[in-house]
Amino acid sequence: MQFRHPRAVVLLSIGIIVVMQAAFWLLPRRLFSENEKRVLSEAPQIDAAGIADGSVFRSIESYLSDHFPGRELWVGANAYLENAEGRSATEDIVRGTDDWLFTAPVSDDRETLWDNMQAITTFAEKQSVPVTMMAVPSAGAVVSDKLPALHLPYPDADLLEEARRIAGNTLHWVDLYTDFCSAEQPERLYYRTDHHWTTEGAYRAYCLMMEELGQSSVPRDDFTVEQIRDFYGTSYSKSGLWLTEPDTLELWTDSDIQAVTTVYDANRADPVTREGMFFREYLEDADKYPVFLSGNHARVHIETNADSGKRLLVIKDSYAHALAPFLAEEYSTIDLIDLRYFKQQTISSWLEENPADEILLVYGLSSLAEDKNLQWLE
Repeated sequence: MQFRHPRAVVLLSIGIIVVMQAAFWLLPRRLFSENEKRVLSEAPQIDAAGIADGSVFRSIESYLSDHFPGRELWVGANAYLENAEGRSATEDIVRGTDDWLFTAPVSDDRETLWDNMQAITTFAEKQSVPVTMMAVPSAGAVVSDKLPALHLPYPDADLLEEARRIAGNTLHWVDLYTDFCSAEQPERLYYRTDHHWTTEGAYRAYCLMMEELGQSSVPRDDFTVEQIRDFYGTSYSKSGLWLTEPDTLELWTDSDIQAVTTVYDANRADPVTREGMFFREYLEDADKYPVFLSGNHARVHIETNADSGKRLLVIKDSYAHALAPFLAEEYSTIDLIDLRYFKQQTISSWLEENPADEILLVYGLSSLAEDKNLQWLE
């Protein structure tokens, strides 16, 4: 192909390069991407050790990528171009109908699932108190009518059945998958733009747990529901589909329940204490989900005015955060421990110093199939 004005093409190309280079050096650096909900790379520190092991070159590549002029615009344009070409899925996200952004199917890694369920079963067998398990299926497996026509299969049913078989009779198993799939409106149980269940999904799980334990649950009408608009979750952040309509996040409150929440982290000298269980300052941020218990921490301790006098230990991932206000209806003391961050001792040794009346494990299926931290139970 021959250009009629080759000199103009060369000058235009040079001009684009010069403008992009100038923009890169002159535009102010952002520390955080609101759409992607992550801290952007800092300028790399160049030293002999980094050059020797190659890490400095990876840091430079990451820095240039994160601070490329108009990066989010290019990411979004690429995402919509791929969608227009018929590619409704990326490595992490599957775009469904009605603005649903599903996380891709969980890894069908039976070895990790087996190891984790063996660790849970061994741990449960040693306890003298009831142990309950909630394994949360992915939205793609439950809200299947919103998936695109072509997509990889979601193995949730098989993986959950395998996990339940391994657990046997060592613990109470809350069958969320069967119940969620049979719900009249399963799309109300998950966010469209986030991988978590909604507060309504968490409430339904709480009711199932109470039923499994032979107890009654607090009626839905006892809660006041506050709706928070313009919520964008993790699936949105990974998708690049910036024109997706936002979700509505709900805070359910029972005025009869008072609570004091204390957050502990290994890298924080003093714990943070708060009246109530909602950290409302996060509602002003791009990432609103940490309104539930301030996000991920090693341990969260909750004291409530529930008259049961019972103490509950929750071993969990982030699915438990929206569940906590409902557990506060039943337990006077709740400790939530995240094994990804709680490393100073095993759960068994912690229980020797802090005995519980009941133990609850709450994990998304992806954690059960992929997380390596459950070995910290023993």
